[in-house]
Amino acid sequence: MPEEKPYLEYFGGHVVQKPMPKRPHGKGQAFFVIRLNAYARSAGGAAWAEAAVTFEFNDGRGTRVPDVAYWGPSKPQGDDDRSLPPTLAIEIRPADQALTVLFAKCRMMRAHGVDVCWLFDPAARRAFVFEAGGDGDEFRGATLTSAFLPGFQFELAELWVAVS
Repeated sequence: MPEEKPYLEYFGGHVVQKPMPKRPHGKGQAFFVIRLNAYARSAGGAAWAEAAVTFEFNDGRGTRVPDVAYWGPSKPQGDDDRSLPPTLAIEIRPADQALTVLFAKCRMMRAHGVDVCWLFDPAARRAFVFEAGGDGDEFRGATLTSAFLPGFQFELAELWVAVS
């Protein structure tokens, strides 16, 4: 696929363009990239925004672009041409995108190699977790953690302030 902005995703035989991000979206990406790269300095791994991740399907390959991705130290990252499914994929809902579309994206990524997916809706101040037995469960606590990122945590209140 050609390199375009907003980025293109290919799955299920269709090319879909990601919505054009606004300021809260970019602030959310920066929030996570900074924290996850600080975590990676001690735990290992790497994080970055807008990685084109290649997924293997029964009918071929597809590409999705999580807003932020983190690969733990034992998770293969891929090469310069394609990224493999990360440990953590983060989606930050733009105001003009349906939440159901992002739920489907998180479920697809989880079904094809992503260990955990977090979905954040800054406008509604809601967070959803796709991990282990959870399938988009709304997170109602204050501090978000994951078994796949031992020692990593952050306060949701900090995120909401960062994206304001």
